[in-house]
Parts: sequence; structure tokens; C-alpha cells
Amino acid sequence: MTNAQRPSRQTQINRLLAGVGLVAWSALAGAADLVVAHMAPFTGPASIEAAEYNAGIRLAIKAANAAGGINGQQVVLKTANDEYKPEQAVAIFRQLAAENTVATLLPVGSPAMGQILKEGLPETLKLPIVGLIPAAEPFRAALNPYVYHIRAGDLSQYRKLVEYAQTIGVKRIAVAYADIPFGTAGLAAIEGMLKKQGQNLVARIALPMADPARLPEIVDALARNSPDIVFMVSPAKLAGDFLKVYRAKGLSAPLAMPSYGNADVLCAIAGKDSARGVIMAQVMPNVSNTAIPIVRRFQEDIKKHGEKDMRPNILQLEAYVTTQVLLEGLRRAGTAAPRQKLVPALDALKRLDLGGYAVEFSPTRHTGSEFVDISIIGRDCKLMF
Repeated sequence: MTNAQRPSRQTQINRLLAGVGLVAWSALAGAADLVVAHMAPFTGPASIEAAEYNAGIRLAIKAANAAGGINGQQVVLKTANDEYKPEQAVAIFRQLAAENTVATLLPVGSPAMGQILKEGLPETLKLPIVGLIPAAEPFRAALNPYVYHIRAGDLSQYRKLVEYAQTIGVKRIAVAYADIPFGTAGLAAIEGMLKKQGQNLVARIALPMADPARLPEIVDALARNSPDIVFMVSPAKLAGDFLKVYRAKGLSAPLAMPSYGNADVLCAIAGKDSARGVIMAQVMPNVSNTAIPIVRRFQEDIKKHGEKDMRPNILQLEAYVTTQVLLEGLRRAGTAAPRQKLVPALDALKRLDLGGYAVEFSPTRHTGSEFVDISIIGRDCKLMF
């Protein structure tokens, strides 16, 4: 097979994960194992995020098991593809809760998560979720006793981006947002922040998740409003598609977005030159800065336990960090009924310092971190913090 014929790493991952069936789970874990699950859309518009998060989760679990597991038990990961379909996500979540799963990690997608939370499944089925993605305010406004958010919320990221725009002195701000709940929530948040300061958006542009072929006409409409800066509120793939068209049309206003805009994805879709200069809020430390202990540990574990050709990125780091929090909660929960004891164990986490990244929970606080920084994509797709 030539390089041209060989499927990409992303394609290989998606094929593998899309084929993992629920019926195979029972064969993966023994009675003495701790079983955690990652349900995400490994096919569809958020498949890249799902696959990278899964890689970070697997890395953290492999490293933990190599060190003896948690309280002497090995950790087993169940993986399920919800295909970005809310009804399928609900069915999978119900099945996970009915089995020996102790917790779910990093579910991805606002349509699916909106439906799961609307039906009250985590609290009625008593199955904890650790690290829900996205971090939109509607998913956080009301504390759910079984849902734990690791990263800083989207509101904190939008606030940081608005502050940045004010710092560089731009006035004409537009928002290009994905036409899904996460996107509309981001639009409302940014617009509300600006209105408090007496500013109005010059344009609100909906980006269709299901019809990227419309992007050229959408970018033309945006250009007619002459923005000084454009905030993108979108999953990484759609943001990359938008960026590619935006640059091809010759628009020069800077682009800024929350942390969902993975730099590697933007560069792969739009090209390194087009991605250069994009501003992104970040909810994790710089993945290249090994002076930060948690980043150094992440990099070391990739060398020891990472899969072939695994290149560290910020999505993997977030999954690695999130898994560390869950593993610490399970460690404190003990070996007897860990699922039932996980919630009180997490609620008792008072400033867990993972090494330059601190997380703190309580019965009334389920957002673990407030870390937000600004980065810019530089040469060769390197993030500059």
C-alpha cells in the first residue's frame, strides 16, 4: 500500500471506534475491574475532537494501569459512537447506566448532551459525567449533582476574547456561530457582554453544520458588514472550513475563537498559512511547555505509553487531565461501591493540584478550573501563549 492509499490516522481511528459495539463490552472487563466509558460522535461533524479526546483518555488509563491501577484494580475503557445523534446518545447512556460503568468521561456534542440533561438522566440513573463538552452556559447554569465540569466555562472564554478585542482597540465585532445550541449560546453570551459596554455586533452569521457548501455566500454576507474582528463559535472542523473560505475571499480582519478551535485541525483543513494569526482562548496549559509539571508528565507518558506516531495536542492534554481527575475521585471512593461513592469523593476534592493545573469541587461547585489564557497560531501551526 502506498502512502497515498494508506488511510490517515484519523480515518483509522474513526473506523476502529465506529465499529466498537455495546455487545462487546462485557468481554472487555472482569468483575474486579473499574469500568469507565467515553461516549462521543466518532463519526460526524465533531469526530476529530472525539478521536483526540479518546486518545488522551486511553493514554491516562494505560499509564495508570501500568502503575498498578486504582486501589489495585485495573481501569477498563468502554467506547461508544453516538454518531452525533441525540436519540442514540440517550440510548447508549441508558445502557451504560444499566451495566457496570462507574462513570462517563468527556461526552461531546451539545445536541446530545442537551437531550441527556433535559431528560435528567445523570441524576435519575445515578451515572456521573466528568468533563462534559461543550462548556456552554446552559449546561452549567443549574448545578447537576452528577455532572462535573473540569475546564473553565465558555463564558470565561468569551469574556477573555472580548477583553482581548478591547485591548487591541477593535470596535466592529461580528460573530460567526454554528447553528447548534452551543453556537447560539455563544452568540448570546458575547452579545450580552458587549451590550453591557454599550456595543452592538455588526453581524451575526449562522454557520450551517449540515451544509458547508453555503459557506462562500455566508462569508460574502459577512464581508459586507466590514468587521474589525470575527469571533468564531464552532467545532473545529466547521471552523476550519469557514477559515479556508474566509482566507480565500481575501478577508483580512482577525479571527478569534474559544478553545474548540484545535490548531492542528484548522491547519489541516485551511492550511498553515491561512491558520496563522488565529486567536484562541485556551482552557489548558501550553502543551509544549514542559516546565509545567502536568504537561511534562503528559509528554513523558506519551513516550512511555503512547500509540505509534502519537503527536501531543491540547485536546489530548485536556482528556488526559480530565481522566486524572476521575481517577483521583475513584481512588478516594475506594473499592466498595465506587460508583455510589464517586460523587461524594469528587465533592470533597479541595484544590487538587495536578501539577500547574488545579481543580476544586464542592457540593455546590462543579466547575473545577477557572484557567483561561489567550494563544495565537504562529508559524508551522505552533501555538504561542
